[in-house]
Amino acid sequence: MSTPTRAAKIAYIDQVFEHNSDFVSKEASLYQVQVHVCYIGTLVQYEESFDTLIARLSHLHGQDDLIDRIAKSPSTRVNVPLTELVSSILHGMLIVFPQEGYENIVLEPSAIDSGRSISEAQTENPIQTALDAFTEDMYANISLIRRKMRIKELHVETYTLGTDLTREVAVLYVDGQADPKVVQLIHTYLNENAKMDISDVQGLLKALKQPSYSLVPTYTTSELPSTTKHNLMDGRVVIFLDHFPFSLSFPSIISDFWDVKTDKDQPALYMYLYRIIRITSLIIAISMPGLYVVLNSVNPELLRIQLAVSITNSREGVPYPVLVELLMMLLIIEMVIEASIRLPKSIGPTITMVGGIILGQAVVQARLVSYFLIIVVAGSTIAHFTMGTYMNTVSIRLYKYVVIILSALYGILGLMSSIVLFCFYLGTITTFEVPYLSLSTKRGKSK
Repeated sequence: MSTPTRAAKIAYIDQVFEHNSDFVSKEASLYQVQVHVCYIGTLVQYEESFDTLIARLSHLHGQDDLIDRIAKSPSTRVNVPLTELVSSILHGMLIVFPQEGYENIVLEPSAIDSGRSISEAQTENPIQTALDAFTEDMYANISLIRRKMRIKELHVETYTLGTDLTREVAVLYVDGQADPKVVQLIHTYLNENAKMDISDVQGLLKALKQPSYSLVPTYTTSELPSTTKHNLMDGRVVIFLDHFPFSLSFPSIISDFWDVKTDKDQPALYMYLYRIIRITSLIIAISMPGLYVVLNSVNPELLRIQLAVSITNSREGVPYPVLVELLMMLLIIEMVIEASIRLPKSIGPTITMVGGIILGQAVVQARLVSYFLIIVVAGSTIAHFTMGTYMNTVSIRLYKYVVIILSALYGILGLMSSIVLFCFYLGTITTFEVPYLSLSTKRGKSK
């Protein structure tokens, strides 16, 4: 098969991008040398790129070796196959077709800066630790980790996944701390699924063969380099996804419910106090709504007579059964939480005020729910958000409904059985052969 001519290659590229108005294909003059250039205008600063190139070559007085000097520049590639030229253009490269000598030259131009600078965290509230947060630039995120961990044991390996929709992925781990089996399994899965298009985190989890429907997450996320640093030193493998400003740390274990890594930047006594509060909150978040159902409708004999009378009086005039009353209030709280998260920050506090105070007071005065239920719902909701990560908060929010249903059906027996069932479920979860109930993720300490 004959090699396509210069004109045929240019025509093919023009045809591929004919429906893209930001694609540029034109003749240009470089030091009176005629060349043809192809690039995407929204990714490449054309004038600045050639100004920089001309400044770098300003010491040249002749023109005979100009193209040769450009081709030998450290940031260029020459004679790239036609199939790779299209991919290079999509990745923001500048393609130069000389009249003679080389088939093509792929230059790394001055890119249009479309990313945001490093700023404070938006979804996490760090206390007494570094405030810088990750951005959408994967390599900038790796740089933040490198600056915090100046050790030779930190290994970084990158992958390009996908065929139609390529996505870059970086795998970071500390040699000697991370479990070699976990590292090997992650590399194996990424290599096996190198052609899988990864458009989101769910796609990445599918490539890593993680369960699609798991009540508790098999990984933890963070936008804080300081938290990610602690995860690496604890033996976890961190994955960065390009254009995703969070780190994903594998594997997740039971202590992630109460272990916040930035607590280590404070005195040890304070850290243990915070963890005791989170463990207590975990128990309250799971059991309190179910316990309310048990004590009101199934096993009221468990209460002292004075408290039982007080609760009964608080429900006087409420037209709904305890289960309906509780689920109605929990649904309202779930809607308030989602609304406060999705709405702009200028409106979110207002919605929280309306939903949490005005609406709560109104339903009590209308005798739709009891005063005691407001206390239970408020206490359990506050307990949710003391968890170590937001995803663990969501898992507890989900499982509490299982606890409520079993408590309504079987009383105190159903409540205790649901908690035991949750513990059994956690015991069945493994992430890259690391049990979820492990005490540590460090090498040799996972079991």
